[in-house]
Amino acid sequence: MKNCQKKSFVLSKENYIGDSFLFGAIVLLIGSVVRMGASIYLPAMPMIGKEFGINSAMMSNTLSIYFIVFSFFIIISGIFSDSYGRKPVLLSGMFFFMIGSLVCGFSQDYTSLMVGRAIQAFGASMIPGTLVAMVRDSCSDMRVVSLLGYLGVLGGLFLVTSPMIGGVLTHFISWRANFWFLILFTFLVFIVSIFKISETHTEATKTLQNIKSVFLSISKMLTSSEFMLVLLPVIIFFMVQGVFLSLAPYIVMNKYGLSPVLFGASNIFIMIGLFSGRMIGTKLLKKHDGIYIYKLSGYGSLFISLFFISLSFEESFGMWSFFIVNGLFSTLLGLVSPIGLKSSVSAFRQNSGMAASLQGAFSLGGVAFGSMVVGIVIKQFPEIQLQSVFGYVSALFCLLATIMLFISKPDK
Repeated sequence: MKNCQKKSFVLSKENYIGDSFLFGAIVLLIGSVVRMGASIYLPAMPMIGKEFGINSAMMSNTLSIYFIVFSFFIIISGIFSDSYGRKPVLLSGMFFFMIGSLVCGFSQDYTSLMVGRAIQAFGASMIPGTLVAMVRDSCSDMRVVSLLGYLGVLGGLFLVTSPMIGGVLTHFISWRANFWFLILFTFLVFIVSIFKISETHTEATKTLQNIKSVFLSISKMLTSSEFMLVLLPVIIFFMVQGVFLSLAPYIVMNKYGLSPVLFGASNIFIMIGLFSGRMIGTKLLKKHDGIYIYKLSGYGSLFISLFFISLSFEESFGMWSFFIVNGLFSTLLGLVSPIGLKSSVSAFRQNSGMAASLQGAFSLGGVAFGSMVVGIVIKQFPEIQLQSVFGYVSALFCLLATIMLFISKPDK
């Protein structure tokens, strides 16, 4: 019993054990698996497309399929998480993620690569929502916002370091080495998770909820302004992220001539922005509520939409403008995302696993939608330059987010 108390991260009414440094470090380590899987192969996209004989629009489908499968199965993972506990779902997700990475590494054509990405996504779908639920299980309210903010910063960090690692692996070995690296990295995290993290959902029933109750819970979330309305700005901002993931490798490496390694390094602006947004949000929450921050972010989103439009005028705005504008947007994402995620999942604390999975499905579905829109626009209007596509589509999404930020009412 004493040994269990030392090692287990279980919520106590007297003490939020999830507030410990070790718990936060392990959560971030597990979260890094999904972040790496989404971005490590970005520098290799042009090379993969050339080897398989496919264009940029088809390569964007490797992102779309990942996030579509991800957003579908993450809801199912939330149901299992609430019924059987968090840890079994996390470990299963990492296992399937490694299998998918293996298929990608051995792929010989576009079809097999897409299959591998789908399996990767199936495994990855079990991780983010379950992590958010674990944080909600085990942490105080301020710690929830803090850890979710750090998960956002982690996304920015791996958006920088993963393409850098992927660029080095692609340049000196091959694009397949990206997937071998993912297998090794995930395996190490898998072992750490087995021995160093315990179940946080102590009230898990160990029996699957019936379909009627599941659909009833989901319908309540979908029709709740406390859940959907607060989450919509975050979803739309993830659409912009989908646009970035689809087009940034081609804009930065093909148009501006940066190497895969330098492309990864250029994303430092994203990381700085996300970290700055999180720090600003933490300070603002000490004096203001979530509604104030959302309205303030609404003005920011309006101005950033104008900056995105300016990127379409390529003769006046070049590489540095591209980096700076994306850094500013990332600041806004880092400010809004943790507040929206925390507020929406707290509205359904009794079903936090399902709520976290549903918000993850919508957020990652937003990324898929953004990349799909890019593919459609490129196919329908091939004469438009990629940077112009990036600017106009991103601006449109930011304008939609502006509207939602002004009408949404998150809690503190």
